Amino acid sequence: MAVTLVVCCVLLQSDQSYAAGKHSNDRQVRPLPKGVSVYQLDNGMKVLLIENPALPMVGVNVVVKVGSAYETFSTSGMSHMLEHLLFNGTTTRSQKQLYDDVDRIGGYNNATTAEYYTNYMMVTPAENIRKGMEIQADMLFRSTLPSDKFEKEKGIVLEEISKSLADPQEQLERNTLSMLYQGHALSLPTLGTYSTIQALSRDDVNTFYKNNYVPNNMILSVIGKFRTSAMLALIKEIYGKASPGQVRRASDPEWATGFQRPQEAAPGITVEHRQYDGDDFVMRVFYALPSGRPQEFMQLLTYVTEKAKERLQASLKTRFHQSVKSLKITTRLSPFSDFLEATLILKTRVDEDSLLSALTSELSGLSFDLPAETVAAELTKTRTEFARNIEKPHMFGIYNADALAKEGIEAVLSAYGRDNLTDAAKDLAGLKLGPHPFVLVQSPAAKKDTSRMDASGSAEQFKNDASGKNLIVAQNDANRLLAIHYLVKHKAAFEFKYGKDASKILHECLNDRLKSDANQKASGRFGFSFTVNDNPFIPMDDIYLHPDFGYIRVEGLADDVPGAIAYLNSQFKDFVPTEDEFKRAVEKFKGNEAMMMGGDKSRKLFDALRDSVLYERNLYAGGPSILTYQNIIAFAKEYFTLSNMIISIVSPSAPESIDLQFNQAGFSPVAGEPPVYTPTLLLPAKAGSIERTIGGERSYVFWGFVRAIDPNDAPVLQALSLILSERIVFDIREKQGMAYNISAGIDVIKDKALFFVSQGTRPQNVGVLMPQYPRFFQAGSLDSLKQDDLEKAVNMYLGRMMFRRLSSINQAYYLGYSAYFFNDFTYDARFLDRLRNVRLGDVKAAAKKYMQVTNPQAIIVR
Repeated sequence: MAVTLVVCCVLLQSDQSYAAGKHSNDRQVRPLPKGVSVYQLDNGMKVLLIENPALPMVGVNVVVKVGSAYETFSTSGMSHMLEHLLFNGTTTRSQKQLYDDVDRIGGYNNATTAEYYTNYMMVTPAENIRKGMEIQADMLFRSTLPSDKFEKEKGIVLEEISKSLADPQEQLERNTLSMLYQGHALSLPTLGTYSTIQALSRDDVNTFYKNNYVPNNMILSVIGKFRTSAMLALIKEIYGKASPGQVRRASDPEWATGFQRPQEAAPGITVEHRQYDGDDFVMRVFYALPSGRPQEFMQLLTYVTEKAKERLQASLKTRFHQSVKSLKITTRLSPFSDFLEATLILKTRVDEDSLLSALTSELSGLSFDLPAETVAAELTKTRTEFARNIEKPHMFGIYNADALAKEGIEAVLSAYGRDNLTDAAKDLAGLKLGPHPFVLVQSPAAKKDTSRMDASGSAEQFKNDASGKNLIVAQNDANRLLAIHYLVKHKAAFEFKYGKDASKILHECLNDRLKSDANQKASGRFGFSFTVNDNPFIPMDDIYLHPDFGYIRVEGLADDVPGAIAYLNSQFKDFVPTEDEFKRAVEKFKGNEAMMMGGDKSRKLFDALRDSVLYERNLYAGGPSILTYQNIIAFAKEYFTLSNMIISIVSPSAPESIDLQFNQAGFSPVAGEPPVYTPTLLLPAKAGSIERTIGGERSYVFWGFVRAIDPNDAPVLQALSLILSERIVFDIREKQGMAYNISAGIDVIKDKALFFVSQGTRPQNVGVLMPQYPRFFQAGSLDSLKQDDLEKAVNMYLGRMMFRRLSSINQAYYLGYSAYFFNDFTYDARFLDRLRNVRLGDVKAAAKKYMQVTNPQAIIVR
């Protein structure tokens, strides 16, 4: 099959823009960056290739241009259901063979479904990418959607819906979509509903599959370590054989799908009311934006509103006597209507007209005219983001899947052009918000009656105990990123002394300072991106959820490493927040708590009960419950000093040159340094069981036991955990369909190990699940285990660990983490090496030694 070369040019300078903006008058053809090329196969599949020889892995993303935006009430959830089914077997592989083949090559195989696309990602070590691509193409074009797996997958999707409905935020979003996009498929949830999923037939889903999963309805992107000519030949061989097809879309004058404009477009001046299962009143206001504006326009609009948000929030709080808990401003985009969306969380109901008038007045008073240096700084950030994304090959596809599906490859590439931002800034300067916003007010629903029942790569360390300096530097001369990770030690002890949440408040104060206009002007040339706290809205963002350290992650361009480090040292040294910065930080986290809507109450109770049963009492529980400004100052002087940090850096520069930049940083000895703290497992003296009932869509169950271990057995126990986890999850989720999220295996903490199963499920499943758990932890259950099974499980895990360590900033994190908790910055790399060498006999011996159920603990929250 022939391949059409669409564009393939070489970028002469790294900061040169390479595509004309959507609204630009400049029609020049601009070159692509080095290593980037675009093609189209004869069967219609479009291809984007991005070479990054610094990566040890290759990621392949295939965007199938179908999602919930192409569904109806009768087919709602079909795209997502089909995504699940594609992991159940092909004409050449059973479901187990699919999983085994991916694990055996250390691959990561996953998918996501959204409104306009379903995205399939495959990431493997570079030497295994051919096999990974063969597996992916097999799934995309030769899946069988086996009938005997169909009902099981329905169960898993129903579990996923149950999990989402337990979250008040999801209920808010469903209400919003149903009102904002009346008459269009965008009004339907991507997951579907209980009714639609239960009604789906295998034949209907198969017809949907054959219609949409054709190469001319797909966009493939490849990022990582490869040569374009060889990769293109592989793509031609593996994906180019699939036959194209005519994608047929349903036509209904009363129901719009895809890019069709609904007859009932977004309302004009109107207020709608809905109820949801939360505690606060929520007012969402939607201001119509000019249509057809590019993403650069939205990027700069977000910059303006984010800068103004704290001031607007404070003003509204003052005017409405603190009834306003928080304000969030975002953009909500679709192919036929774009909105500026303001979400107000309210403690009590207020006069809606007055609040709307005040909000509109505040927003209308904003200036959208940005200075040239701000636009230049945003461009640098965009370039940094591009560099960051191509370090993590799966993330480029994930971040850009929506744009690829809606606008194509060229639109994604053009987003990194200088002229685009300049033109967008000129366009934005004249923005006037629409005078007729649509308002949706959501109120707490009547509460249900509930009953309660008792029952690394190579690196060099520069450490000086006398001064407190602890610097770890790794060199990666194939990348142009500077990644600096500051691990701030002994958070638990210092917060116990000065006040709860002092670290995240202080970190937010620093973030506020760094985002000031003066600092943005000073640091814009470095393209810095700062992360100072975990994102409370991302449940998976848990890599840092440890009580004894805080962190600052800094990523930027390595064009001027000495200048970048000097700037950061000047900002961090002797940092003292102002009282205004402190107040804004406190208000922000109050707002975040409000936006979380209280979360899933059953899950919170379950987590608290589990922790109380499994872990020793926290020595640092308590302390001042109110954090004062005086305490944050005292906290900063002890906690936020360079000598109380482990600083780990990955950059193109030599380690010695990096060390020189810190010689004048101002390290000083730390007196009376507290010990490193980490939660400790208990050894229960007897079996125990706790059950609580509070009502709700979702129940949570735990079963497990703790054994004392030899810490040297940790790698072997990790291998055993992988085997147990795979078997338990496959049985409960894949065979029985009784889980969406489930965690199982062995958790090793120092000299103890927790053997466990923990999951959420629908209430009717609890009685079926609890009696099953003990059988998974019988040593005899491993009699049939083979060396190939072990290698597959270990390679799968090692592939995922490599996956986590792709980005420079994550590599820096693991260096610092190892140095802090194990006093050896090479610990992480050595542990993975030891795991790689675990053999079958080691695992069976460990199972015989430790897998004896002793004083098990059971927890149920219904």
